[in-house]
Amino acid sequence: MTQQIQTLNFLDFISADGDELTTTSLQVAVVHRKRHADVLRLIRARLDDAGEWGERNFAFTTYSTEQGRMDPMYTMTQDGYAFIVGKLTGKLAAQHQIAYIEAFRAMKAYIQNQRDGLRYRCARKELELKDSEARGSFHGRGLNRRRLEKPVLEAELASLMTMVQPSLLN
Repeated sequence: MTQQIQTLNFLDFISADGDELTTTSLQVAVVHRKRHADVLRLIRARLDDAGEWGERNFAFTTYSTEQGRMDPMYTMTQDGYAFIVGKLTGKLAAQHQIAYIEAFRAMKAYIQNQRDGLRYRCARKELELKDSEARGSFHGRGLNRRRLEKPVLEAELASLMTMVQPSLLN
């Protein structure tokens, strides 16, 4: 059983909602091998005690079933998840909790690596653009080369910048 828990793919259970990492009650039920109705009941009972904090860490939503029905579901933050699964008990529950916590950490690192990689590529491209500009100002041959490089480098930098900061209008 431990082997199966360790092979869970965090991308299947953790989602990024902007900078916030989330999961759903449905995914929690699957990983913890609980009935979704039981997970929903646990969330509702815990939310009664959580007050405003619960509103920040849980969002009620619905999902479409294979039969076309819209059934209830909660989306929760990492803190919300920790709040709920703290009530699950047993050796298997503890193993699942550890796997989920590790999945949240892995997703956070994955997102950070993606962003840092793009930032590094942007910085490198900006340096190439400045170097091209400096070479172009020294001599005629450099100026001709600059005329060819400038549109390509600017287009590549613009493309990287849109990946770092995606448009909210799309």
